[in-house]
Amino acid sequence: MKIQISLIIFIFLSFTAFSQSYNSKAIEITNKHNANYQNVTGTKLQIFPPQGFVKSKSYNGYSHQIAGSSIVITEIAGDVHRNFIGFDKKQLFKTGVIVDKSSFYLINGFDAMLIEGNQSAYGKVYNRIMLVIGDYNITYLISASVLSNSSEKHQKEVKEALLGVIFSQDIKSDVLDRFDFSVDVSGTILKKGNLMLSSMTFTDDGNVPSKTDDKTSFLVRKQTAKKEITGADKKTLAVKLFDLYPLEWTDDMSREPKEITIGNLSGYEIYSMGVNKELYKTELVYQVVLYKGIDYYVITGITYGDFENNLGIFKKVAKTFKPYK
Repeated sequence: MKIQISLIIFIFLSFTAFSQSYNSKAIEITNKHNANYQNVTGTKLQIFPPQGFVKSKSYNGYSHQIAGSSIVITEIAGDVHRNFIGFDKKQLFKTGVIVDKSSFYLINGFDAMLIEGNQSAYGKVYNRIMLVIGDYNITYLISASVLSNSSEKHQKEVKEALLGVIFSQDIKSDVLDRFDFSVDVSGTILKKGNLMLSSMTFTDDGNVPSKTDDKTSFLVRKQTAKKEITGADKKTLAVKLFDLYPLEWTDDMSREPKEITIGNLSGYEIYSMGVNKELYKTELVYQVVLYKGIDYYVITGITYGDFENNLGIFKKVAKTFKPYK
């Protein structure tokens, strides 16, 4: 018991020392709202996009098509101060980001951390600028990628945009608002996930990833193709997407796609069970792919237990899909 109490005191003192350290070094900034600021859908953030940046259709954020730059906004569950710890050099190095500099800020009274570094991807080198900001309940990561050979002016404008962010606890937001489609999970075990990147995410306990034994999750994402997918290509794409899952499929279960219509959209439904090659656990994967012009929607359900009931839930929720709220 004494050891447990000592450990708790040690953790508390370590965290307190860390908090006092960054507060003493914080650079204070006051950002005032004006007509150039835009609300970031589904968040408590407002941002003044840099010149040439427009809202992205494929992720929550902004992109500059000519310069090849992007600003992606992600919500992270929990206290911003604790989340700061996860953005140290060692952790970011594991994701391929080499950190050059980290600085602490106090932006409109809210603690923030600016991280600058670089990362290689797709044969190119990008300068990475990341701002972590929030309060005791919620954290946001604003992550910018700029080609290393971009002009100094462009890179400066991106950095200024991140530091110019306005975080307001008074903004009413729902992370689901940023998606232009919906599903109805009422009456099921599924709960809105506490972390959503490019997919609308639900799990059986609201955590991403789920902390339950079954780790049941249900995701919906929208993709845009370069041209409309037609004919046999629709079935081929559905199969290719399903085969991406790292499973040794069960031989006695058919993985033959079945035609499905939900609302006025048609596509293919596939589901099967197998052993996850990484976790060595039996897993059920359910997938529906629906097509609409150059867009297609991928609906996925995954679970490691209670297979019959969860399959029923996946089918039920998939049928409630609507491409517009």
